[in-house]
Amino acid sequence: MKHTTICNPINIRYQYQHTYHSRESADPAVVLFKGEYFLFASHGSGYWCSKDLAQWEYIPVDTELIPDFKKFAPGPCVIGDRIYITHSEDGNVLYTDDPHDGNSWVNMGKPYGWWDPALFYEDGYLYVIEGLSDCKPIRIAKLDPQTLEVLEGPVDVCCSDKANRGFERSGDDHEDDVRRPFFEGGWLNKHNDKYYLTYAVPGTEFSVYADGCFVADEIMGPYNYCENSPVVFKSTGFMRGCGHGCLFEDAEGRWWKVDTTVISKNHLFERRLAIFPAKFGKNGHLYTNTLRGDYPMPIPSHNPTPFDTPTKDWHLLSYGKDVTASSCLNDKHLPHLAADENSTTWWSAVTGDSGEWLLMDLGKEYDVCSIQLNFADQDADDVWGRNNDFCYRYVLSASADGESFFTVADRVSLPNDLSHDYFELDDVTKIRYVKVTNMGPIPANGKFAVSGLRVFGYGGGSAPMPVSGISATRWDDTRDMTVSWTGSDDAQGYFVRVGIDPDELYTHYQVVGKCSVHVGCLNKGVRYYVAVDSYNESGITVGTTTVVVE
Repeated sequence: MKHTTICNPINIRYQYQHTYHSRESADPAVVLFKGEYFLFASHGSGYWCSKDLAQWEYIPVDTELIPDFKKFAPGPCVIGDRIYITHSEDGNVLYTDDPHDGNSWVNMGKPYGWWDPALFYEDGYLYVIEGLSDCKPIRIAKLDPQTLEVLEGPVDVCCSDKANRGFERSGDDHEDDVRRPFFEGGWLNKHNDKYYLTYAVPGTEFSVYADGCFVADEIMGPYNYCENSPVVFKSTGFMRGCGHGCLFEDAEGRWWKVDTTVISKNHLFERRLAIFPAKFGKNGHLYTNTLRGDYPMPIPSHNPTPFDTPTKDWHLLSYGKDVTASSCLNDKHLPHLAADENSTTWWSAVTGDSGEWLLMDLGKEYDVCSIQLNFADQDADDVWGRNNDFCYRYVLSASADGESFFTVADRVSLPNDLSHDYFELDDVTKIRYVKVTNMGPIPANGKFAVSGLRVFGYGGGSAPMPVSGISATRWDDTRDMTVSWTGSDDAQGYFVRVGIDPDELYTHYQVVGKCSVHVGCLNKGVRYYVAVDSYNESGITVGTTTVVVE
């Protein structure tokens, strides 16, 4: 089976947590160290290593010896031949010169307690960016890297302002203007002699979880708000929300944003990780391209132009297709929910027994390139940790006629606990039916449940007609606007793209089943530009009309 593409969410083994009845991983950070990438995330009991940002090897940590790796929000940085790291929840500063040995970390202690920290090193000094609150600012402190003595600060450098920044409002569509946003997850980068400080709002459980940005000429500030914020935004599509993560540069000088995405159904902190290409555009503005960010993309290390060509020219063939199943738990978990492009809904069988199955009929034969299988946690036990034999045992099969099936993936003989398995076919293959059959106990004694059986390839037709009649009307509260358009009968959906420059429309909404959308992520006093693309199973028609919204 080929391995030239990946598909968000990042397909690692997400750890079950006490009281969650589900898996989670969040608050990711990546560092490049001696030619390899190391990925750290909350509550991981370890971390991951990769040479290509696609295949990740888990490195366990004995959390009885080093309990910090049970904490939230890791903040690593590289200083010479060492990786340094600290964590939220008053974490210590640790370092290692051999990250392949998960138990080699040395504890340096801490100068004071912090939450949601990040580390940044420059000119012989270590800086801590920290803060997690619904009312307090993010702060920066300057430390001696040998003794951790505080040499300056901590200094308040930026704070929230939901009265003027629409994306800082809570709710899945910015509808809660009362709750104060959690202002968290600060991360610092330097580019072209400017310091970029990204932060997350309004809360990890919302589809509109996003990152804003401040910029400064000096590490300790003053910091100025970037009006193109949010710089990371994805409130629609299969995986939703993208905040509190890390901006990093790969070995070839390309920028990436790794972030937290949202499920938050079994538990507030039921979350996953995703990676998106980033860049610094006009006027030094930071952007992340999340358009079709949960579709197949070339392996990041193999893509010379990830921001401009982030995904393969494969299209989603499974949305809204007929799905049948061996059983159904109840009316809240019907089979069609495995095809609704929403990771927060899912089909569940009555049991987790061998023989439970889910079958999708695409309606006709398609040229299929890849299949993603996303499992959900239904009625999982209250468990924690990695010292268990949890794994999925299943067979993924496909057929052109519904009678003769071939095996796409056999996870009976090669079991694993990857909850977002992704399979790229060796060759483009004619397929109409896709079936997944459970062949063993479900992790944490759950039921057999699928949130997304997603099929990608070529629709065999033409891309849709372009939209017309685009209208964008700002509300009296100028943090909001309504965008509407005249659709086309051959479109499956639309991408509404918004930005402060007509050439940089990188904030988007994916819209299905209607020809209007509420855009609630705007900044007061800022001019915006809007365009609308149409798409279907055969392609995307990029909108050529851009409207201005004062």
